[in-house]
Amino acid sequence: MVCALVAAALIGCKRPTEVSPVYGTYVADYPAAAETLTLKPDGTFVQSVTLHGHGRPVTTTGHWRFDQPTAFVIFDSGYIEVLDVFGRARPDYAQPLAGMVDMPVVSCLAHLYIGSGRFVLYAKKEPQRIPLAAKICWALF
Repeated sequence: MVCALVAAALIGCKRPTEVSPVYGTYVADYPAAAETLTLKPDGTFVQSVTLHGHGRPVTTTGHWRFDQPTAFVIFDSGYIEVLDVFGRARPDYAQPLAGMVDMPVVSCLAHLYIGSGRFVLYAKKEPQRIPLAAKICWALF
């Protein structure tokens, strides 16, 4: 069974080679917060973060780009990072980061994901449970 899952992950997961599939709206829902991230073709993004139990969203905008050789999305400015390196909510999370942030993009079994399954994994379009195959894909790439 495990071998079948790994084989499916290897066959069904890949890095996008073009930027056009990356455009769009992504969602992430994890223990600390829920997020919506929209990547626009003009190189701008809109990010909205709502901490669970706090109701009021914090919204930011900034610039992003897609690095084709690595298949990473790079946020040049304005990105809000909710979690610290230990996976805990940062007290100053509402303040966008001053530096660049980069995240891998993976297409897995016809779904596009941005980020790290370890902390925050954005799924393109609508909220969904992250399937096991996607977590395997993230670990492999």
